[in-house]
Amino acid sequence: MKNTSIALTTLSACALAAALLTVPATAAEAAPEQAVYGELARNGTFDTDTANWWGSSGVLVRSVDGALRATVEPAPADQVGQWYRTVVGQNDIRLRPGVTYTLSFDAKASRTTKVKSTVQLGTEPYPTSLANEVGLTTTAQRFSWTFTSTLDSNDGHIDFQVGGQAVRTDVILDNVSLTTSTAREGFYTDPAGTAMRWVQGTTDPRAGKIKAAIADHTTVKWFGNWDADGNAATGIRAEVSDYVGAAAAKGKLPVLVAYNIPGRDCGGASSGGSADADRYKEWIDAFAQGIEGRPAIVVLEPDAVAQSSDPACISGEALEARFDMLWYANQHLRAQGPFVQTYLDGGNATWTLGQDLSGSDGNGGIGLKRMAYLLNRSGVSMARGVSIGVSNFDSTEISNEYGSRLAAQLKADFGVDARWVVDTARNGNGAYVTPGVPSSGHVGFCNPAGRKLGVTSRAGTGGAEYLLWIKNPGDSDGDSAECPAGSPPAGSFSPDLADALIDGR
Repeated sequence: MKNTSIALTTLSACALAAALLTVPATAAEAAPEQAVYGELARNGTFDTDTANWWGSSGVLVRSVDGALRATVEPAPADQVGQWYRTVVGQNDIRLRPGVTYTLSFDAKASRTTKVKSTVQLGTEPYPTSLANEVGLTTTAQRFSWTFTSTLDSNDGHIDFQVGGQAVRTDVILDNVSLTTSTAREGFYTDPAGTAMRWVQGTTDPRAGKIKAAIADHTTVKWFGNWDADGNAATGIRAEVSDYVGAAAAKGKLPVLVAYNIPGRDCGGASSGGSADADRYKEWIDAFAQGIEGRPAIVVLEPDAVAQSSDPACISGEALEARFDMLWYANQHLRAQGPFVQTYLDGGNATWTLGQDLSGSDGNGGIGLKRMAYLLNRSGVSMARGVSIGVSNFDSTEISNEYGSRLAAQLKADFGVDARWVVDTARNGNGAYVTPGVPSSGHVGFCNPAGRKLGVTSRAGTGGAEYLLWIKNPGDSDGDSAECPAGSPPAGSFSPDLADALIDGR
């Protein structure tokens, strides 16, 4: 991926100006009201012939087999390789400075050749926010780049510079998309979340209440061995791509949880995961590829690091294999580029610091130094930071205290700069009535009474980078012996639990 705001120094202003002057005057007059969020390219699938697309002199633009075919005439010998002399594009794009965009398209040509793809201003000196050389073959390929706009204009262009061909060449374009996807547009709400599916399939009188309070704010999707075939790379890759793409089309930031580590939950209520390390690496690699470098937040493997401290759960070669898998996952998510923010799960304050929250080893918690060690062994240096309190109930204040101390420990011991996010889905009443006093109201982990929804997903406060609904409210923690009688299986949506979280009872 290449991100550049440098103007095309090889671009002849006069040449491109002449090219753009060939756009029919009626094109601008007929342009619809400009989109600001979501999908900005109009007729990128060419379902309505080549409407909204134009070609400069030297190219014939037409629709063939549901795609745009640009037939480019041979260039004079002294102009071969000068792509900018012939352009196919779309104008009247609203671009905003500092906003994250993703340009993607399918392309091939009648022969192996090169063209240039740009998102730029349509007036001299034609500054660009994105300019990438594209190598085409006779087989269609998918191209995708994410970039931050440097432009503030209603005259943005998606341009394909296809000129300078030595011989007559057909360039085929299809599925052209320019989407916004940045946190300032808000978080993507999962339209098929567990709460929403229940709301849409019931006549229960609580449906309206649960929709307004929970389903309309479910902004995180969990992926594991229940999605497609959890060990089939093509299945999970497609599911992640579809979800991230749907978010991008609405200009929203998606939040995903990867939850498929072998030996998940130490055989507890949420047990499962990939069959072995090889299957997990195949799965997480496909999961990462499905993001395609587009903006996304990934919460990586809740509980996997903290549970690594328990020799009754995992030890020996299996422990080393877990560290290796988490390292691999962080490595491959990082390879998706800077717009993918990964938060490796760092447990919660009670688990790590102990019930007195002192943070010293030997007080019933894992201990800060041990947690920092485990995170470092698991590749946290390649992540953006850690997630705190996933599926737990500690207040945002306590979670931020823990996040701050854990970040300081990682920095002191390993030189790692780590940010953190807090799960606020169920922490509205906290897990403690009085911070630091266990006897004043500490609750169990499994569907406890008296808990309440916390603030919906948003930018963080108190040091947290984001406050996120990570555990989907209303989804059961399980039906093990530690849970109240009649609790649904882990991950099952319960309107009773949802209703109680809304009311705080």
